[in-house]
Amino acid sequence: MYRSNVPSYAELRQYLDNVPVIETHEHYANHEDFKDAMDFLFSNYYQSDFWTAGGENSFQENMTLEEKFKVFLSFYWKSNKTAYARGMQESLCQCWGIEKLDTIEDLKDFEVKFKTRDASIYEKTMDRLGIKAKVVNIWENEWDDYVDGKKQASKYTRFAFPLPSYHNMHSLDGIPAALSKSLGRPIISLDDYVESFEIYFKRCVDFGIVCLKDQSAYERTLAYENPTKAEAEKVFNDIVFNPRGTYGDDFVRPLDDWLFHYALNMAARYGLPVQLHTGHMAGIRNDITKANAVRLAPTIELHRNVNFALFHGNWPYMDEYLFLGKNYPNVWLDLCWVQSIDPVYCVELMKRAVMTVPHNKVFAFGGDTGAVEWVAGYLTLARDNVACALAELTDSGWLTLDEAKQISVDWFFNNPNEFYKLGFSHV
Repeated sequence: MYRSNVPSYAELRQYLDNVPVIETHEHYANHEDFKDAMDFLFSNYYQSDFWTAGGENSFQENMTLEEKFKVFLSFYWKSNKTAYARGMQESLCQCWGIEKLDTIEDLKDFEVKFKTRDASIYEKTMDRLGIKAKVVNIWENEWDDYVDGKKQASKYTRFAFPLPSYHNMHSLDGIPAALSKSLGRPIISLDDYVESFEIYFKRCVDFGIVCLKDQSAYERTLAYENPTKAEAEKVFNDIVFNPRGTYGDDFVRPLDDWLFHYALNMAARYGLPVQLHTGHMAGIRNDITKANAVRLAPTIELHRNVNFALFHGNWPYMDEYLFLGKNYPNVWLDLCWVQSIDPVYCVELMKRAVMTVPHNKVFAFGGDTGAVEWVAGYLTLARDNVACALAELTDSGWLTLDEAKQISVDWFFNNPNEFYKLGFSHV
């Protein structure tokens, strides 16, 4: 793992193993099952490094599991030094006793152990890691099952409202079914849509959402404009009047932007914070320029009564990220996922954040993954990174060791607890 040689590191790192954690961002509400060992290995972010090493489209439908192992190893040997790989390796070691993945025999050993996997690993691992709660973002179709009571979440789960589905509309089919159901009649105007959204959103507030989450940076630029309702209404009317049509990004942008700002006003009405994806995106072949958090500055300025958590360290745009956290009272910096993207970046970011941003405005960890085992490895990376950053500031004389310990508790627990109003006692 990434460690520091400064004298304060060892004590601070040991201390962090006992600091409670609130995961600010996750994608699963309960224990998740997988088809087989290979399916599981590709359910974490290492998959992207495997693809960029040359392994994209390298598996065939009719391959046996052993054949897949051979393909896996041929590209793993070329990519097993990245932080994604290191997080995966740490997870397998902690949760399954797998210390290396160098040979077919190692993978077969893991396959045998993985067959014993059951739901008990979820709560056992969460408790061992000291995770008290996690803020979960799931897709609209699954989300409705929880709101309707068809599914029950784990005791750790606190939900984020999945916002993109409710403002990114390209056709009549893009109107979420839950809204039509809430209104009790067909939605044929923008006023109908707004009325149905208010009914449904109030229901979600009563259900217990703790924030809104938007990851529209995957699909569009974060440079939201401020169109009039009339401009949005024209787009909406065209969509509903041509029920078999599908419209492009440029055409629907006024409606998309207007509904996004409308949703932020709803967040303000109910006192809910908003999580926004910024910076690096999962997978490969995306456009990083559209996802730079600095494009959000006009939106942040416009909605001064909304608190924003800007995600993923805005990697690789560190300077803009620190500027937003320092300049705007309604911006918090969330290091979910980025701790396992680039540890060196994170250590530098956290050192500079202590010197530039009030330390109540930083969240240290969110696994942003799909299974509890991966959380174990990613949290280890995050604890290592935080210990490196704060130990180096301690040994430079900027912090005392006690101050470093308190900041670490605030970043991992107190700050997200307060921001999301989770109700745990302050540590």
